[in-house]
Amino acid sequence: MKEEIIKKIREVGVPEAEVENFYELLSEQVLDLLFEDLTEKSSDQELEVIEARIKEAKSVEHFESIIKELAFTAYGDEATTEIMNMYLDLIDAFQKNVADAKALIERANSGDTDAKALLDKAMETEEFKNLSSQE
Repeated sequence: MKEEIIKKIREVGVPEAEVENFYELLSEQVLDLLFEDLTEKSSDQELEVIEARIKEAKSVEHFESIIKELAFTAYGDEATTEIMNMYLDLIDAFQKNVADAKALIERANSGDTDAKALLDKAMETEEFKNLSSQE
């Protein structure tokens, strides 16, 4: 499954140097979604054990094996399909956000004052400042 997801990440244009990092970020998001689903099916004590195991993961592979185990607990025989769909949905959302951002920039560069104002406002956010300082 990882190879398929990595291929999809490359297809949406993530720079090669960032592919593995992006995969890890997606995995964290999938884990969050999975954990939400597990809260409906597990006791607080079981969730604490799961959380401790996740924190103790020694490698990306170990982390992935925990995700798979939790997925089978939450989704049974559909676990692999559910997890793959989570990854694909997150990648699709990322791709849509990038396309929307590019369209907004093009509109602003073409003189659209509303688009320019929206970009200016976005550049004042803490999130933008944090992203800008990482480059």
